[in-house]
Amino acid sequence: MPTVADIIKIIEKMAPRRLAEEWDNVGLHFGDPDWPVSTVFVSLDPSLAALEAAASAGAEMLVTHHPLIFRPVKHIRLNTPFGKTIDFAARNRMAVYCAHTNLDATDGGVNDALAEAIGLKVSGPLAPAPEADRFKLVVFVPPADAEKIFAAVWEVCSGQIGKYRQCAFHNTGTGRFVPGEGSRPHTGTAGTPVRTEEIRIEIPVQKGDIDAVISRIKAVHPYETVAYDVYPLFGDQSDNGIGRIGEFSETRTLEQVAAAVRQALGLAVVKVAGPVGLEIKKAAVCSGSGASMAGAFLSSGAQLYISGDMNHHAALDIAAAGLGLIDIGHFASERVIVPVLGNRIAQASQRMGMPVQVIPWRDEPDPFRPVF
Repeated sequence: MPTVADIIKIIEKMAPRRLAEEWDNVGLHFGDPDWPVSTVFVSLDPSLAALEAAASAGAEMLVTHHPLIFRPVKHIRLNTPFGKTIDFAARNRMAVYCAHTNLDATDGGVNDALAEAIGLKVSGPLAPAPEADRFKLVVFVPPADAEKIFAAVWEVCSGQIGKYRQCAFHNTGTGRFVPGEGSRPHTGTAGTPVRTEEIRIEIPVQKGDIDAVISRIKAVHPYETVAYDVYPLFGDQSDNGIGRIGEFSETRTLEQVAAAVRQALGLAVVKVAGPVGLEIKKAAVCSGSGASMAGAFLSSGAQLYISGDMNHHAALDIAAAGLGLIDIGHFASERVIVPVLGNRIAQASQRMGMPVQVIPWRDEPDPFRPVF
């Protein structure tokens, strides 16, 4: 049976931990990686209500977007909402895993789900992930062992460029060396110059994966001493980053876009700032609390910013610039990821030959409700 660790591996291939903000807390917040899992429940929040719904569905693991533990915990009192949540998870052996800003930033994550839901064709991230996280690993291997190296690398690295996975390049050349005294060469003998056919393999690797990839290569490589190089990469080839920017299929006014977004997300009301008659073709979105990204929007060339938890001053700045803002609320900007994440976990587990039942919480309530 699959374990909590198996489900974590699936999620972290979709949303690598390296994409999380430094201040964030992502990962397994409660439970044992070795616990068996037959059913996974997916929700936005790790609330007591979510845990109860998960338990009722027979789930052994709850996967959420928002963290269960965000700041250092000084005490756990079982008569508090947090304490009751921990107590329930413990009593029911319910593992709780959280993918937060890494799921916001990853290609195909929360921001892409939001853009798709409102009909925005994405062209790239509003704030791209740092370039310094991308490297190229080059390794030299005998031709007969090349596929073994590829298989080992894909176990721990996606080799992603844009929307393409397992990207690599290889060509054949001649390696030359002189084995030293006491060496155990794969080809030739100590003290005698050697020329041998080798394959040069090049693979894009994220910074956080480099050590694991090199370790796996060394474990299966036939050479006593593995020859490899690591180079930093520059230039925008990543679709990862906070927020998304794109275009609608047709130009509409701010009032028309606001009405369409409200309907698409099933909202009773949205808040709007900026000229009502503003014509909009290009827009930016940011899931969650988007006020901190207002500056990035103002310099993006987009006419409209769609996000949640926008503050008074950000709204003033956007309106003063003659641009538009639609505040859809925190919950609505992120709940779109719940069925998407659930479907991707189910598909990945099926491909890996360890299918689990995955249940997205479709009736999760927004803590706010409109009053008319």
